[in-house]
Amino acid sequence: MASVAYNFMTVDSNAHHRRYSNAGRDTGVSVDVLSETSSIPRSAKKRGRKKSSASVVQSNHKKVKVQVCVQFFKVGEIDTLKEQYTADVIVRARWREPSLDGQIQSAGDIQDFQKYWNPKLYIENTIGDPKEILRHRLTFNNRGECFVSEKRIIKGTFMENLELDNFPFDVQDLTVTVASEFPSYEVEIVEDSENRHMVNRQSFVDEQEWHLYVHTECEKKAIVIDQADNSVKRSAVSVKCRAARRPGYFVWNIFMVTFLICSLAFATFSVEKDLPQNRLQLSFTLVLTAVAFKSVVNQSLPRISYLTYMDKYLLTSMVMLSTVCAWHGIVTTLLKDREHADKVEVIVLSVLVALYILYNAGFMLAIYIVPYKKRRIMAQKDREYKEGWQNRVKSKY
Repeated sequence: MASVAYNFMTVDSNAHHRRYSNAGRDTGVSVDVLSETSSIPRSAKKRGRKKSSASVVQSNHKKVKVQVCVQFFKVGEIDTLKEQYTADVIVRARWREPSLDGQIQSAGDIQDFQKYWNPKLYIENTIGDPKEILRHRLTFNNRGECFVSEKRIIKGTFMENLELDNFPFDVQDLTVTVASEFPSYEVEIVEDSENRHMVNRQSFVDEQEWHLYVHTECEKKAIVIDQADNSVKRSAVSVKCRAARRPGYFVWNIFMVTFLICSLAFATFSVEKDLPQNRLQLSFTLVLTAVAFKSVVNQSLPRISYLTYMDKYLLTSMVMLSTVCAWHGIVTTLLKDREHADKVEVIVLSVLVALYILYNAGFMLAIYIVPYKKRRIMAQKDREYKEGWQNRVKSKY
């Protein structure tokens, strides 16, 4: 990112000069000083004169507000292992162009966009070179104020740091971050006050594995331009939709299979106590089966440094199997008094079965309280979003 941090110093310099020429006359600061604003982060450290002049500009000239609206037109595959997702996104942006106020005859598509000021918007969390289609138009409101509207159609892959604590009962944010190459004291990215962010659920590709919610949330961010100078930042807006993983596959193919494997460990108590080698052979086979099963499961997850719900369940099951193996080794020391050994083993078996049943019941209760609470919140936000949209449509008519 550092290589493009100061691209705005050379791109469309004439348009940038015209944009702020009025601001220079209003504040009494020369246009030459305004053009030096972009060099504040580096030249301020070398020459104190430029630093003081640029500080005056930064505090006096009015920043440009760029209103942004993001529409998730088509959400593709969500890759948990690579922590990324594919999508077709429409980013709409608009900003004021005071030099054309009142020239309503100019409304329509812009043929030569190079002569207009450009906030140099880009998508901050894309991977590689996404396919983009740009279109610009001039629009006017009832007071004759001119706006430049930009429509950006993006098809590509987006990075997303997945929070997998609740896997496979997790709800993930799918984020698109729109930023400007200008520093935040020149351009401010804000949420569009007239248009609404939208999610098209009908074109969702990964419907079999995920449930896509219709509501969106917007958050303002500040991106550091140069890591050596944290005082200069870019304005950005992150628009996120949300998707909940459908846990049915993991419940039946992982949790249920693990439960059955662990339950079979209690069947080893039916083998005579004076045959510990047979008991241990059966128990070790179950342990190795659980280890191989967990290794296969780990291939579907990135290498994270914390435990997911599935990890906790599998590890607890392995602890239970290991405890059974340990008991089969200990019981051989009690064979001198067979009647006492039988009583102790009945107590141990009853305790292990009770603990395992209580653990599974508590595990299901924890899932309902913690991960599914977030799903209930998301469902409530969906209802509020739909109600707000319906009320907005009714108010227009």
